[in-house]
Amino acid sequence: MNTFKMVKVFLTSIDSGSFTRAGEILGYTQSNLTQMMKSFEDELGIPLLIKTKKGVEPTSEAKMLIPAMRSMIAQEERFLQEADEIRGIHRGSIRIGSYVSTSSTWLPQVIGYYQREYPEVEFNIVESGQEEMLRGLLAGDLDLALMSAPENNEVDFIPILEDPMVVVFPPDHVLAEYDYVPLNELKGHPLIMTYREYDTDANKILFDAGLESFVKYRSKDDFAVLAMVQHGLGISILPKLTLERFPGSYEYRMLDPESYRSLGIGIRSIKGAGPLARSVINYIKENIR
Repeated sequence: MNTFKMVKVFLTSIDSGSFTRAGEILGYTQSNLTQMMKSFEDELGIPLLIKTKKGVEPTSEAKMLIPAMRSMIAQEERFLQEADEIRGIHRGSIRIGSYVSTSSTWLPQVIGYYQREYPEVEFNIVESGQEEMLRGLLAGDLDLALMSAPENNEVDFIPILEDPMVVVFPPDHVLAEYDYVPLNELKGHPLIMTYREYDTDANKILFDAGLESFVKYRSKDDFAVLAMVQHGLGISILPKLTLERFPGSYEYRMLDPESYRSLGIGIRSIKGAGPLARSVINYIKENIR
């Protein structure tokens, strides 16, 4: 059997967690998949899968091969996309990591365009935080990430816009008297924040200002944080972009000193990007403001 096909069967099995689900995705019976994996294991000379009560999991030996397998599939996908691009066709799938804020503001426009112009393109969106997106790019699990500028040069980054960081509070709050809220004025107020690994920008502001001790609640969801603010449980620091898709009973002000997050596109290597990834990057650069 074709090695690429067996690698794809293996990865689909572990990603879906079962032969049954993998068979539904790939169009094989469970017995077909079992035979394929047995042949693949015999060919490689190592065990690849362990059957558990929950389904199937990779063996310790297989885990060492997974990065190379994902790279192999990505290269095949890139080859097919390149061939399609030569014929003037955009197709294939792309995996994009995204904040909740960029999922609700940027992605509907991006996906809408490709749905109209290139309906064969498939988008797989993974909503997560900054650190998880970085790991996904480096491991090859994500093709692109709509993220903040990384602190280190682990991945390539294309800046798109500067998103203001604002302090958000319930109506009639004492902070409403300010046009710009000094950071020192946040002392003593209960803070509701996203987790550090999810939103590094807001938490860096707190750390630098020595305000972390005032954090009372944390969530990984910006919208959950806003909901708690509206219920009078505290105040928060959030990107302004988040507020654009969550109207409600709250007020916000810019910080003093002003603070921004550089929002853009992360990719493991721009030079190694396939045609579909390059197309999506160019569309975002030209159309997202």
